[in-house]
Parts: sequence; structure tokens; C-alpha cells
Amino acid sequence: MQFSFPQMFGILAVNTLIAAFLSTIGVGHAFAENLVVSQCIGLSIYAGCLAAFRWAATPRGNALGMTLAVPAGATAGVGLSILLLGSRGSEWVSAMAWQSLLIGLLFGTAISALFYLRSRMDQLEAELRERQLREALAEQARLDAQLRMLQAQIEPHFLFNTLANLAVLVRSDPARAERLLADLIAWLRATLARTREAESTLGDEIELLRRYLDILGLRFGERLRVVFDVPEALLARPFPLLLLQPLVENAVTHGIEPKLGGGELRIAAAEENGRLRLIVSDTGVGLREGGTGSGFGLENVRQRLAALFGAAASLDVRGNQTGGVIATLEIPA
Repeated sequence: MQFSFPQMFGILAVNTLIAAFLSTIGVGHAFAENLVVSQCIGLSIYAGCLAAFRWAATPRGNALGMTLAVPAGATAGVGLSILLLGSRGSEWVSAMAWQSLLIGLLFGTAISALFYLRSRMDQLEAELRERQLREALAEQARLDAQLRMLQAQIEPHFLFNTLANLAVLVRSDPARAERLLADLIAWLRATLARTREAESTLGDEIELLRRYLDILGLRFGERLRVVFDVPEALLARPFPLLLLQPLVENAVTHGIEPKLGGGELRIAAAEENGRLRLIVSDTGVGLREGGTGSGFGLENVRQRLAALFGAAASLDVRGNQTGGVIATLEIPA
């Protein structure tokens, strides 16, 4: 319980109502004198309660302090009214000493209890908000750690495959191996730079995909044909880093690579009805019979979507009627 002007105005208003009530039922003298006495008693009790709250640091201490503050404040208020009213105050107290003290105690106790309960409620609400804030921060930290872990699972997966290809090229084609190593270093630098940033955009993701596909292009040559269909207006949209790469890697590894003549990989984006839709399609061998599109990379994407957007995001993987696979990812725009 701390001093505040709204509380002060509330006390003054209640004291005035008490004085009016006493005058109406014929207790005391004129309204002006009843008002002075009522204000003295009420304000003295209020001051005593404030002192009790400042002195005591626990709810039990506050309750004990208020128990002592109410009679002490009522007594002090009666004495203060005598000082202010002079002889009229002495006459008022002589005639109404016990009644005034009793009324002061009753009203003072009720008002003090009311303010105590209000103060206690404010304290509990503040503790609840603080606990909710701590829980929210802890949940955010847990979510960030989970997302970093899921993102980190993708990078080694790609690195191991690329290093394996590099080991083969070192013997068979040193010049291509050198180009592959240079592209890999450029990709790593770009990825590390993006992961250090607090937020990333669809443009960042597309840039990393281009570098990634440049690396794969050295291996596949003409067997891998890539088409980007991403409107420039969407490049600034916020987008989780490395969310599309598993879909692209899946399309290349399981769709285009097993096909004798290779195939086309298309990456498209569109915005409709407040949702951002990304489509990764290929003209590869398609889903295996009975395949559900639930491999490691796709499961990683689904987990990240669930952690970031909950039910507001979706990933649908299905076979294309003309061959290959279509993976459609949707998130709030």
C-alpha cells in the first residue's frame, strides 16, 4: 500500500460521506463540525496504515500494523479535531467521545480493510505479471534453443554431403574441386553472417539457396536445371533462415539425382490472403510407392514451423501428376 492521489481523493470522499451520514441521523453537531472530525479521524487512520505498510515487509506484518494503526489513528484523529475546532471540538468530543471513537474505529477498520485488500490484489497481480514474464522469457529461451538446434541439424547434413563430393572431385577433377571449395567457403560465410542477425528475410533465404545450388551445379552440371520464380516485392518479407533448404535438398537428392537425365527444380513464392506460400517442385522420379514425405529434412521443417507459428503454418508434400514432387509451405505473411 503506497500513497497515491486517487487513494487520497477516495479517503476524502468517504470521510465526507460519513460526515453527511452522521449529520443526517442527528449524531454530533453541524455538518461542518462533523466533516472536520470525520476528516481528521479518516486521514489519521490512513496515515497510520501507510506507516504500517512502510514499516512491515510481509502480509502478516501489514495486517498487524493495520490492526494497531486503526485505533491509534482514530485516537489521534479525535485529538487533532479538538485542536482544530477549539472549544467546539471539546464540546463535540465530550458529548460524543465514545460514539465518535466507536464510529471512527468501525469506519476506519472497514476502509483500511478495503484498501488492504486492494493493495494485496495489486501486489498479487504484480507478482503474477512478473511470474508470467519470467515464464515467457524462459519459454522464449527454450524455443530459441530448440530452433538453433533444429537449424544446426541442417548445416552438418549438407556439409557432410558436400565434403564427400569434394573428396571424390579432388582425385577426379581438381579444378572443379577447387571451384567447389571456393563456393562452399562463400556459402559458409554467407550462412554465418545471416545466422548472427536477429531476423532474416525471404531474400536472405533465396540468396543462400542460389549459393547452395551453385555448389550442387558443379556436381550435377546440365542434369540440374534451376528456375526461381520469386517476385521482388516478397524478398523483404520476414522468413526463418534455412527453412527452404531441406525441401530443395530433398528434391535434388531424392528426385533429380536418381533420374537418369536429371530434371528441373523450381522455387516459387506468392502471397495471397495474408499468407506467404513457397513452392519447391521438381521433375524427378517422384515419391516412392507408399512414400509420405516424412524424412529427416521434412520432419525438421515441420518441427520448426510448429515452434515458430503453431497451427498457422503448414507443409504439404505430394506427388506431381506430371512427375516429380511438389512441396508447398505456407506461413503467415
